[in-house]
Amino acid sequence: MGGIPGLDLEKLADGNLPDTLKIDLPLPPVQLRGQLDRKGFTEFSGVLSATMPVTTVTAFGQISLGRPPAFIVLMGATFPEPGLQIGLGFAVSGIGGVVGVNKAVDRDTLLACIADGTAGELLFPPDPVEAALRVIPRLASLFPTVPGRLVVGPMFRISWGGRMVDLSAAVVAELPDPVRLSILGILRVMVPDPAAPVIELKATFAGQYDTAEPSAFLMASLTGSRMAGIPLDGDVLVLSRGGDDPLFVLSAGGFHPAFPVPRGVPKLHRLAMDLSPTPWLQLRCEAYFAVTSNTVQFGAKLSLVAEIADCGLRGQFALDVLIQFKPTMSFTASMRGALSVEVFGETLLGIAFELILEGPTPWHAVGRGRIKLFLFKVSFNFDLSWGGGPPPLPASTVNLADELVKAFAQPSAWSVLPPSAAERSPVRLSPFANRLLAEGRRVHPHGRLAARQHVLPLGVDIARFGHAAVDPPERWDIVEPRLGEDDAREGSVSDSFAPGQFLDLTEDQQLSTDDYAQYRSGVRFAPDLSGPDDSAFVGVELGWETKIVQDPVPMRSHFLRMIRSHAHVSAEQVAAAASIRDAQWWQTAGPALRVAAEQPLAAVSSWSMTELTVAAAPAVGDAGVPNAELRDLLRGRAGIRVVESWEARLR
Repeated sequence: MGGIPGLDLEKLADGNLPDTLKIDLPLPPVQLRGQLDRKGFTEFSGVLSATMPVTTVTAFGQISLGRPPAFIVLMGATFPEPGLQIGLGFAVSGIGGVVGVNKAVDRDTLLACIADGTAGELLFPPDPVEAALRVIPRLASLFPTVPGRLVVGPMFRISWGGRMVDLSAAVVAELPDPVRLSILGILRVMVPDPAAPVIELKATFAGQYDTAEPSAFLMASLTGSRMAGIPLDGDVLVLSRGGDDPLFVLSAGGFHPAFPVPRGVPKLHRLAMDLSPTPWLQLRCEAYFAVTSNTVQFGAKLSLVAEIADCGLRGQFALDVLIQFKPTMSFTASMRGALSVEVFGETLLGIAFELILEGPTPWHAVGRGRIKLFLFKVSFNFDLSWGGGPPPLPASTVNLADELVKAFAQPSAWSVLPPSAAERSPVRLSPFANRLLAEGRRVHPHGRLAARQHVLPLGVDIARFGHAAVDPPERWDIVEPRLGEDDAREGSVSDSFAPGQFLDLTEDQQLSTDDYAQYRSGVRFAPDLSGPDDSAFVGVELGWETKIVQDPVPMRSHFLRMIRSHAHVSAEQVAAAASIRDAQWWQTAGPALRVAAEQPLAAVSSWSMTELTVAAAPAVGDAGVPNAELRDLLRGRAGIRVVESWEARLR
């Protein structure tokens, strides 16, 4: 009797559910393989793969039955070579999608999955069950439960040139607002032939665009790549961020050792090549290059190990350069190297040195070295400085007060803010007034008015202004903001400023301080919501006249009685209005209803209009009344309308 490996039917019958259920069912022409994991009675995760002659369908998933319930599913179908040809050498090798309810994409976990290679196994893995052992434990952290969020997007795999270039990617959107777009993929380049590639590049990449921050990043890892048999690895990152903490970073292989890694930037592996032709010779080269909004960084390291039976040669050489542009251009370059001959783990002959050069104003060089030869060793150190210090900054000739006055006088310094979401303003504006508000030409009665400038930060000591020194330092702030005659200040407004442009910082502070920081730049005005005083009200005596108008026409119709009742209700609503400003007082009058008397009809036979039949005459088909007698009958009956008899029946 067949069964599912790993499943004890007796335990299942007793109600003891296993924590792991493995599936391996060969049902020709279909083979099912998978695994289902249970955590308690509320969380389930697993993978299922169905292999058929024409395609292989794979699904990773996780479901939580808690509050709120949530699930995430990644499904994909792959096609055998050469795939579905779409022209120009391109072929579709796989399609699929991602769907998640009450789920989101965690950026930090996404970056970690790129670094360790887990992200690539989510997209059309060759062995889904084996990949599930590493993928499933990451699903909960990669797609955390967030109530009200929806994750959805397509997956695809496209190849070109007979799989010379192969791209697997998933584009995922998080909805609703704030919208986030994430991309996850693997790019493989195998030249000249995928069967025997000389160059094999494998880049696992991920990116995300966040409209709320806003920010965008793209990170790629070259783990598993080879060039002419030489292994290649390393990480590349591009990050651009706005908002309160703006940042731009382009890095291939990481950063200078003395550079503080900015927020949101993961640890990056160096770009490295392993040049070892034989097991006893290890030659490795590492490098990095980085550009930020204020620095350029690059460096390299070469390591050599050649040993047989603990006897051999060890050495290394490294270079690190950091160039900084603001507030003044400066650089730091460090070089270090070492070479030693070792016998049975002991150094027989060795030399090591380290040189640090800083400049250009002043130049500063620091060196240390050591030589070991047989039974003695020699050390040497030096510390030299030459050249003058940086030229003194010219005294500032700029009047900061005038600069602030000019900045606040600009129309762009003033912005109109709508009422906050927590306040429900009772004021209703016309479409014309709303257009003026949108153009910034008017302020809502319950709105806010913000004044800001970008000349200098407020509330701090300004020691420099651009390339000029401010001696003694000056501090500027808004002391008594007034809107009209009343103090209507609500709070301050902050913007990003470069500290090195205004503050007196040491070199260490310049390197460790962020390129931009938040400082007060203005003030926000708000209306007085405590309510008007008694002087704001105007007393008015209201008088009215009561008059009863008798309807001359009795309302026998039910429709007219209904209209009369509606009119009474409207009048009562207007009378019950609490204020003269209530909308009920200003309703426009509707069109007057006018009822006309029904006009008598005279039915005429349709037979050549020769015989006529009046409404009180015999039925159609009987002998009609002659025209002469009809004229005598209708004489003196003004207002009678003559119609044909068939028209009278249709009415």
